Amino acid sequence: MNHLFPYIERTLLHPGVTINEQYEALDEVTQLGLAGLTVAPFWVKKFRRELGDSHPAVLSTVVGYPYGYQRTEAKQTEVEWALKDGASEIEAVLNTSALFSPTFVWLKIELVKLIALAHAEEKLFTVILESSLLNRDQLVNMIKLAADAGADFIKNRTDADQTSRFSLDGALAFRQLVPSSVGVKIVVDGASESEMEQLVAADVERLALGSSLATLPNN
Repeated sequence: MNHLFPYIERTLLHPGVTINEQYEALDEVTQLGLAGLTVAPFWVKKFRRELGDSHPAVLSTVVGYPYGYQRTEAKQTEVEWALKDGASEIEAVLNTSALFSPTFVWLKIELVKLIALAHAEEKLFTVILESSLLNRDQLVNMIKLAADAGADFIKNRTDADQTSRFSLDGALAFRQLVPSSVGVKIVVDGASESEMEQLVAADVERLALGSSLATLPNN
């Protein structure tokens, strides 16, 4: 599955993640030429030192994880510290609870503020949607909101909910809803190599994988 390596980013966000597990993922990124590594904010500075400043892999971290409930000011501070620590991409979780309330009009304002911080440092910004919680109209509206706010990527879900199952049909439908001008990330835990190939063929730019490549079939 070497041809998939440039699309895969290893994500290490589960609460029990160990330093050894993170070093194993780092080895995969550096030795196999994976697209990137996503770590918790606590670990950004350490793994920026490990990767160095010139490594082509993206070092990403999360803001407002896993539910997006934090105040905008708290998320702004998270973004600022992540950038200072060396993150080259920010992934922010959309406040789904706000979406279901009359305050949803503030979501775009929040995203614009956060995206501006990242783009001022010439870093990438991803908006994470928990698409399983949204009906189609809500999903369409939130994708448009994120795209209009200036997101570089939109991701179909966090990987915090370990009960969520990968669905190829759902992932392809998500890709079709996102404008071609915006990149798409799909969480692919549970996907087969063939399913990942279909996602890449459908112009999905990033495959977010929480498990080691060594555990995948046909590896």
